[in-house]
Order: sequence, then structure tokens, then C-alpha cells
Amino acid sequence: MLAGKPCLLLSHADRSRTSKWPFPEPATERRVALLVVLVFVVAGTAWILSTDILLYSVVHDKTVIARVETAKGWTFVVLAAALLFAVTLRSARQLTRASRALSAILESIGDGVLLLGRDRTICYANPASVQMLATEVDEFRGMSASEFSRRFHVSYPDGRVVPPDQFVSQRVFDEPGPLRYKAVVYPPGLDEVILHCTAAGVRQEIEDSAFMVVSVMHDITAVEQQERLRNELFASAAHAVKTPVSVIKGASQLLSAEVPAHLRSSVAMIERQCARIDRQVDNLLAFSRMSTGTLQLHPDEVELGPIVEDVTDEAAKLSHDHDIDVQLLACPHVHGDRERLAMVLRNVIHAALRGSKPGAGVLVRLERRDADAEIAVSYRPDPSKIDVVDAAREGTEFDDIGVSRHVTMSLVEAHGGTLVEQSDRDHASVRIHLPVTLKDAA
Repeated sequence: MLAGKPCLLLSHADRSRTSKWPFPEPATERRVALLVVLVFVVAGTAWILSTDILLYSVVHDKTVIARVETAKGWTFVVLAAALLFAVTLRSARQLTRASRALSAILESIGDGVLLLGRDRTICYANPASVQMLATEVDEFRGMSASEFSRRFHVSYPDGRVVPPDQFVSQRVFDEPGPLRYKAVVYPPGLDEVILHCTAAGVRQEIEDSAFMVVSVMHDITAVEQQERLRNELFASAAHAVKTPVSVIKGASQLLSAEVPAHLRSSVAMIERQCARIDRQVDNLLAFSRMSTGTLQLHPDEVELGPIVEDVTDEAAKLSHDHDIDVQLLACPHVHGDRERLAMVLRNVIHAALRGSKPGAGVLVRLERRDADAEIAVSYRPDPSKIDVVDAAREGTEFDDIGVSRHVTMSLVEAHGGTLVEQSDRDHASVRIHLPVTLKDAA
């Protein structure tokens, strides 16, 4: 019975779009029932009329007629019972086949599947869920959300416990689904298992309350562990690189004033590459913290003008074949983290320098746009580098441009701002919009 109910998940319109829906439509069911009734009525009427006419034309003794009519009635009952038996047996066999097919489908699914009844307790668990949670089938039956929580210690990835009434399998009884989240469970005797859980209610009609819930659990433990290892690798590699790069950078700065003129370009190149590594290290650290949800901002009311001047001066000193022009058309204040905003601008200018034509200038302009402060970085793109920059934007090339762009977008959004990129063969620009403080807005 339980296995047969999930077929109600598809609406009539969905079924009509399905290539081969294996179960009869309601209209077909009605036609079959009407056909059976019609056959029964026609056959019964024909039997009664034909046998009565034959009986009254042959027999004239009332006693014999009464006995024959009694026998005829019992014969009709037997034939009717045989017909009902055949129809019922055929329907029961169809239901059994459908039930077994659905049960086989549920049991063959590689993800864990739990079915919850009207009482919001588990009434079915497929073999994958039994293996995933290391629990016997009989222990699942009748298990409530509170019992499930006590047994498996369900929590969010950040360690917060998920209240039983906040399970998606419970919420979807009252909310439209499907609902999903990522959860961590601790089966008895096993290490943590990280699941992506999805739940949907089974309803006769859209406006009806769910009479059953299908909860699917997908095991993503291996993927999440690899993600953690990658983030740890990023963080450890960034910390390991930062110290030697600082030493190299300090030594090159000491040598820059004493080396012969013909070697100063080499020293400047070392400083530029050290600055690039520094920038990449900062981006990797920020990327790692974003992935783990540990990145913290320390916002304050800051003036954007000095930040733009400091970052552009720093970039101009390290750029050997590009001029950087600065236009400060306004001095807006924003509520943000000074260091993170400097990182954003540093990443944008660095990407512009890498993507622009050799010898072409880069323009950095700060102005007010209604209730926003706008930092625009414009440059002339180098046709030979457009494919590289586009690949980084699409995420198909994971070099320092791709990492810095992801970090930049995330930091701008964390400050409540937006980043807009525009480019063609002759002109490219990146515009950062940040909301100004109430003092400036007034």
C-alpha cells in the first residue's frame, strides 16, 4: 500500500508529458468500471429475458416454473460471482504488480529513501538508508523526528543542532516543497555522515495537506571531506608561502638602492612578482575562509578616497608598462572593512593591468551615483588576452585571476554592493557600487 502511493506525486499534466506512464489514468479507470457494469447489466438482462421467454413457452406448470426460476436465479448468482471474481482478480493482480514494481524501484535507488505517514513517523526505509545509517529496518518503523534526532544527533555543517521540528521531512507536511538542506548525522558506531537531504510532500491535490512525505538522503561525505582538505591545503599553503615571500621582498627592497642600474629592472621584477604572490596568498586565505564560513568583516565608517589613492599608488609603483590615472570626483563614505575593500580594488586593478594592452593606461574613477559610491576601473583590452580573461570569468581557468575574481565578487556582495563588468574589443570596465552611509546619503 505504501509503495503504491508515491505515484500521486505527478499531476495529470505531468503524466500526459511522460512518455510511458505505467498506470491507468482516472478516466481510463472510470471507463473500465462503466464497461464492467454495462456488461453485467446487458448480460443479466439478456439472461433474464431469454430464459423467461424460453421457460414460459415450454413449461406451463406453475410448480415447475417456480422451481426452474429458482434454479435460474442461483445460476445467475454463480455466473455473476464468477464474473466479479475474474474482474477483481485481474484488478488485484495489476495492483500487486504495480506495488511490487514501485517497491523494487524504491529498493534499487542508491540514495537513502524514507517514507513518512500522516502521523509524521517513518513507515518505510529502503536498503540504502539502512546501510547509510547503520540501523535495522525494524528500528526505523514508527521512528519519530525526536527519536531520529536523539539517535543520530542531526546537526548543520557548522555544528548547530537541527531541532526535530525543523527537519525538512517535518516542515514539508505544512510547507510547499521540495525543501532541502545539508545535514551531518552520527550513526551509532560510525564516523560522521554528511547528507544532502531533500523532502517533498505527497498530495492528492496541490492545495491539500500532505498525507505522506518522501525524504531522500544523498551521501556527500567524501565530497565534503575533499572540500575540507582543499580548504586546509589552501590555508596551509598560503601561510607557508607568506613568510619566505616577505623575506625575499624585504631583501629586494634593501638591494634596490645599491645594485647597478642595469640590474634594477631585475630587482623591480622580483618586487612585482613578490607583490603578486602576496596578493594571491591573501586571496587564497580569503577564499578558504569563505568556503568554511569563517571569513569575518570588521566594518566601520570609511572614506573611499584615501583607499583608492593608496591602492593606486601601490599599483603604479609596481607597474612597469602601464600608467594609472586617478579621478576622485567625490569623497563618499561607506560602511565597510577597510582592508577587504582595499583587497577588492587591488584585485580589480591587477586584473585590468593583466588584461590591458602594453603601454595603455588604466583609469580609476571614484564618484557618486545616487545613493551609491561607484569605483570604475577602465582600460583598453589586449585582444591576445581576452580569451584568458573570459575563461577566468566563466570559471574554466582556475588561475590567480579566477580566484581573485571569485573573492572580489564575494567581498563586494558581503558589503551589500554590486559589481558590473562590461567589455568589448576596444573598451573594458569594472564598476563597483557600494551603498554610502546615511550621513552622505542625506
